[in-house]
Amino acid sequence: GSASHTISLYSLSKAYGFASWRIGYMVIPEHLLVSVKKIQDTLLICPPVISQYAAIGALQAGFEYCREKLRSIVEVRAILLNELKSLRHFCSIPPADGAFYFLLRLETRRKPMELVERLVREFGVAVIPGTAFGIEQGCYLRVAYGALEKGTAAEGIGRLARGLKSIIEA
Repeated sequence: GSASHTISLYSLSKAYGFASWRIGYMVIPEHLLVSVKKIQDTLLICPPVISQYAAIGALQAGFEYCREKLRSIVEVRAILLNELKSLRHFCSIPPADGAFYFLLRLETRRKPMELVERLVREFGVAVIPGTAFGIEQGCYLRVAYGALEKGTAAEGIGRLARGLKSIIEA
């Protein structure tokens, strides 16, 4: 089968909430080990030691670590969705079953980047314009919530909702 010639690369960014920690691993057939070691120094960066220990701990904890994080993400998602209901008259949210992001579609003539800049400057909340993902038609904003605690999420989504209402309904 393919196991004799497959190299698999994994990241702990999404599953373990380690975004930007640059922690991952590689699974290779044993016969490729010597060859991979010859080039590994050009492929690796050195994540901080504390990040390496955190990764080891998360991997040793196994799926229970992920299960606990998933429960928290589901709760945060519910908080955000509940608050976003107040924007229904100018905001729709396409279903997102596979990630901890919402892509908000806003009924406005304003440019996404204008909204992003004003939301940061006036309301202290950051989102990413849909244009960063190649969405050129309409006004879309991406809202990430995977790393947020419930209290932080509630405060942030409240500021986002107030900001969007203030800007779009003006």
